[in-house]
Amino acid sequence: MDNQIHKERERKMNQDSALTEKMWAFSKCRGADLFGVADLVPAEKFVLSQGPSWFSGFPRAISIGMRLNDPIVDHHSPLERRRDSQYWHHVYDVVTPSLDFLAYDVSRQLNSLGFQAFPVPGSMPYPLEKLEGMLSHKLAAHLAGLGWVGKSCLLITPQFGPRVRFVSILTDAPLVTGAPLDNPCGKCRICVDACPVGAFTGRDFDPAEGVEARFDTRKCSEYRREHPCGICVAVCPRGKSGRVAMPDPTEAGKQESNTA
Repeated sequence: MDNQIHKERERKMNQDSALTEKMWAFSKCRGADLFGVADLVPAEKFVLSQGPSWFSGFPRAISIGMRLNDPIVDHHSPLERRRDSQYWHHVYDVVTPSLDFLAYDVSRQLNSLGFQAFPVPGSMPYPLEKLEGMLSHKLAAHLAGLGWVGKSCLLITPQFGPRVRFVSILTDAPLVTGAPLDNPCGKCRICVDACPVGAFTGRDFDPAEGVEARFDTRKCSEYRREHPCGICVAVCPRGKSGRVAMPDPTEAGKQESNTA
């Protein structure tokens, strides 16, 4: 009996790993640079504090990232007018819509396989006056093991630093989930000191604290009405460092299967 249970568990894990790998390949060929899956169950209370109650039907979130263009990030002027900014156009008119289309494609693919899926908009406040989305894409990416939340309140990835935009797809598909990474920022305050309006307090990320303990969203939003800014993205040393290989989102499932 124990042997049958073990074999069934191994078969199920192999199926989940194969599905995760399939969705990663599907996303990668459509422009994704990063892919991971978050277990939202431990964070359900926070998720429902931002989004509608029906989000409780989705225990997982796929997190997909697209890398920003380095020359655009490196050479834009945060003081230029927003309407003249190549950086603003790149982030909000090119990359963010690309992520939205990709999330829709992934959702359709999951639907065709018999699973529920909801593509969370990449950049749409809900409600508008709260200046936050239906779901924190940074939270999903963090729980998926794609990076950590830095002092800038940006998701910092090992591969590209904060030079990434994310989108999330809520789903009930049995995908292999990742695990959060430790925060290695240490005493670095480059992003904090570079902010032109002093929007960051310099506190390390603590999931028990509200974002206001680390970040004044109003200061940032008001400044960005006229300027593209992006200084915190451009100055982060992690974004300027050498690149490392992208993680395999199915590796956790394979390791668990081998040790079971």
